Amino acid sequence: MPKNNNLLFRYTSLPILFDILKNKQITLLDPDLWEDRNDTNYIKQYSKQKKLESVLALCFTTKNETFHHWKVFAGNSSGIFITFNKDKLLTSFNNPAIQYGPVLYKKIDDLEKKYPLLDKLPFIKRWPCRDEAEFRVIYHNTNKQTKNISFPIKLKCIESIILSPWLPKPVAKTVIKIIKQMPGCSSIKLYRTGLIENIRWVNIATKSRR
Repeated sequence: MPKNNNLLFRYTSLPILFDILKNKQITLLDPDLWEDRNDTNYIKQYSKQKKLESVLALCFTTKNETFHHWKVFAGNSSGIFITFNKDKLLTSFNNPAIQYGPVLYKKIDDLEKKYPLLDKLPFIKRWPCRDEAEFRVIYHNTNKQTKNISFPIKLKCIESIILSPWLPKPVAKTVIKIIKQMPGCSSIKLYRTGLIENIRWVNIATKSRR
């Protein structure tokens, strides 16, 4: 398996996953609906000062699965955790309208002492969000307003797909079967996470020493 520094992870949902697998594409969306208004406002300010008609984004994390990430970004039975090969995925974004890179987590006091460069605004978040370890892809358009844009990808860039810990096991088996039957998906590593219910972990407790 590739080293973690060559992996990107994305939490999303089953409907989005099926769109990725069926259409062999990945979609960037308008950040206007993001819950973090601080984040949204930085991108809006970037768009305003750059005189852009559209700014779209796609977010990943560079951390492997954690309970915190599951709960915040995919906290129901339709949640999905996708592992991408970073190098293979990023070739899909070979476009002059695309920027990508890690998010920088900053404290307010530090930014007030040294204001950020305009081009860095889409990649800056507040320090309390630093556990996200986010990597972001940004698309900008100077001529056309749009709420989404899709880029074709090769399914070989997907290393694995992990199903939600809250998805019932019988349903997970059905979902796995359906995905495995989709064109180009038979070799993708696919399973339901054992993050909150792992038999190996439980067995250790049964063999504890006195």
